[in-house]
Amino acid sequence: MIDSIYPWFQDTWTAIYKNEKLPHALIFKGKEGIGKYDFAITFAKSYLCQTPLSNHLPCKTCSSCEWFPDSHPDFKHIAPIESDDDTSSKRKTIRKKSIVIDQIRELSEYLELSAHQEKGRRIILIEPADSLNQSASNALLKILEEPPENTLFILITSQAQKLIATIRSRCQLLDLRGPLLDEARLFLDGKKIAHEESLLSFTGGSPFNAIKELENQSERTVITQLLSQGHKIDITKINYTILTQGLDWTVNMIQKWAFDLLLNFHTQQSYYFKNEEARIHSQAKQVNLGALLIFANELNELKKIASHPINQELQLQNIFIKFKQIFEPS
Repeated sequence: MIDSIYPWFQDTWTAIYKNEKLPHALIFKGKEGIGKYDFAITFAKSYLCQTPLSNHLPCKTCSSCEWFPDSHPDFKHIAPIESDDDTSSKRKTIRKKSIVIDQIRELSEYLELSAHQEKGRRIILIEPADSLNQSASNALLKILEEPPENTLFILITSQAQKLIATIRSRCQLLDLRGPLLDEARLFLDGKKIAHEESLLSFTGGSPFNAIKELENQSERTVITQLLSQGHKIDITKINYTILTQGLDWTVNMIQKWAFDLLLNFHTQQSYYFKNEEARIHSQAKQVNLGALLIFANELNELKKIASHPINQELQLQNIFIKFKQIFEPS
């Protein structure tokens, strides 16, 4: 477990401890893949530590640190329940379900018990908080309206707008910035993780997403080759093995290509696919802007249901049909 603070979080770490009195609930917000969870875990461990160091990091030696996180009686982590997708497709994918009301009811029962340690502090970590369904959100809101004494709630999210407004209003928002490209590059180099420069651009500078994407190189190559064909793409030759990572991941790839097309249309630059900038620039000259905007909106709508049990191959085929159409004149 991480017991240090990533360089890009140092200013935030210092700022938290300058605040002598913390609110009863914090939202840690930031884009995916920057280490928000590690930051929250280190903070929680420090908060419960019996003898924290002068830089506020946990001591690692007290009984609280030894218990943390799995056995600590004053720490509770609430996360979505994972299950196998129940579709009949041969390609089973793991998807995260919502945090449900039963989990919040169990939390209410837990909070009725006394804290274990002498300080009486407790930490409730909810991650990702944007996976709370409506019933769970309403149940959590009731707890936040009358929070237990000495209990700190930490909600982690990359999509704070998905939290209901009444929950957001009862929490203090802490916006965690992601690393600069140089910081992300140094971090990966320090971990001795070999990577292409373009991978950090593809992941928007998120080092942990870059690490994950190293495993998806073959699927990224196949999708990139398909997209690079533009209006010449042959729908009958789509290789559906790219769905190995799930439709949600695949749609995200295509969204990034569409974003780069739109960006290149206006600025002659690309953001995500730096290695394909020349190809994207050529396509941007041929694209029907109105059709591209409609296509981007359709991808956004599909992304909302991409993890549901739908016919993924049919959906992917429809995406590429519509992708081909954005190059047709109006």
